[in-house]
Amino acid sequence: MSSALARPRALAALALTLVLAPLVAGATGDLDEVDHKVKPADGNLWSSRYGHGRMIDGHCPPRRRCVAFTFDDGPSWETTPRLLDELDRRGLPATFFVTGHRLDGRGEVARRNREVLQRTWARGYLVGNHTYNHDLLDTMNEAQLRFELDRTSALIEEALGTRVWLFRAPFGALHHPTAVRAVFSRGYTPVFWGMDSNDWRVNTPEGVLANVRAELERSPRGGVLLMHDTLPWSVAAFPLIVDELERRSAELVARGEQPYQVVSMEAFWQPLRTAPAPSRPPRPRRPRRRG
Repeated sequence: MSSALARPRALAALALTLVLAPLVAGATGDLDEVDHKVKPADGNLWSSRYGHGRMIDGHCPPRRRCVAFTFDDGPSWETTPRLLDELDRRGLPATFFVTGHRLDGRGEVARRNREVLQRTWARGYLVGNHTYNHDLLDTMNEAQLRFELDRTSALIEEALGTRVWLFRAPFGALHHPTAVRAVFSRGYTPVFWGMDSNDWRVNTPEGVLANVRAELERSPRGGVLLMHDTLPWSVAAFPLIVDELERRSAELVARGEQPYQVVSMEAFWQPLRTAPAPSRPPRPRRPRRRG
């Protein structure tokens, strides 16, 4: 083959490679050098894209039915692995908001929890900062906020080798200007919820399922669902909730309506184009022990 013909073909092949490379990586998970990523669960391949975003209020985008599973307060070496196995089996995405005190120290429990966090990330699930002690941010001064946010960030980065950009305030309370400024100035995207499993108020999988059913009746388009991977009955309720979504989706399709989609944070994230506005999420109806 002459060099005159070879050069255009080589350039065309290079262009095709550049176009397809991100798609291939997104389909295999090779960018993270892990052996098994279950699509579409590997939403952390480009996790940095979730930084510097607007507040996510947890409601589904217009004209969509969706559910995003989020789990707070972990990781727990006793309960989180069972949830990861079920998520893998069903190939569903999820986001885990972790507390720093569970990762800190040289003890056996902290070591096991760090290993679970590493497995969570290796399997492709998003991770977010949920503070160190799970206390109310609105009551803290700048030094306290610095510890709660930055110590947890450092522990997560030490375990995963990368920084995370999603944040969930304990109890869903982020109102005081000092706390709001502390979160947004660090590039975090705050994530709230549109549906609450209230799994800490019950102690059976059936109780959690009943709560989620009530939330779906109240919010028929779905949204971000709050759960806790530290509660064994909530972990056990997860497959029941997915089965419920599948049942409802089948009924919707039979009526010619849009079914539910299980989504990750890409369905909600929007860039923060302006400085954080003074508008704040609604205050919880009552003080929350969980969240």
